[in-house]
Amino acid sequence: MKVKMPMFSVEARGTVGGLTYNTWRGINYVKTATSPTGQGTAARLVAQGLLIAAAKLWATIGNANRAAWNQWATDHPVTNWTGTPERLTGMNWFVRCNVTLARLGQAAVLTAPTAAAPDPIVGFAVTNPADYIQVAWSAPQTGSYKLDWFGVGPISKGITPKIQRCHWLGFQNPADFAGAILITPSNPGRYTIFGRVISTISGLSSTWVSGFADGT
Repeated sequence: MKVKMPMFSVEARGTVGGLTYNTWRGINYVKTATSPTGQGTAARLVAQGLLIAAAKLWATIGNANRAAWNQWATDHPVTNWTGTPERLTGMNWFVRCNVTLARLGQAAVLTAPTAAAPDPIVGFAVTNPADYIQVAWSAPQTGSYKLDWFGVGPISKGITPKIQRCHWLGFQNPADFAGAILITPSNPGRYTIFGRVISTISGLSSTWVSGFADGT
């Protein structure tokens, strides 16, 4: 079914309250959501719950706030980790920021950001000094930030790692820049770490950086 101004925005994507919103060739539509086979993992169910909660909150924030988020989306085009441009709506940004804040245990933000996203991690290094995969960095060291780590391995040296295949390793305080152990390799092979900086105030995140070390 075609719809106009879905979820009070120019465009909406995702499933809320039994309905799936999407866009096809510039046409907004909504259809009855279908459930996938199986219950999924506990982590996936938690993630789905955070998405649903943020999407429901979007409908309550008022037209002025929604307009501000939509303007933020227009003013801040993004590319994904492969460098491919992505089109995000105001609702996409709102949900993204508030799901991130919820993962950090922070309160939701209703107003659009007024500051830019954090700068990427500087001086990022991944090493295997003594049978463990360790990361270090030079900045940031302080501030209202968390470092968000994902990793994959062991994989062959000839395979390009993808963040979609990574598993979450945890958050890190920027003050621990001297080094942090993220993985204890159980098998030889290459281990790749992806990291980004997250603002604990806005939920905005930097672009990803990555590095690798070989486990023995």
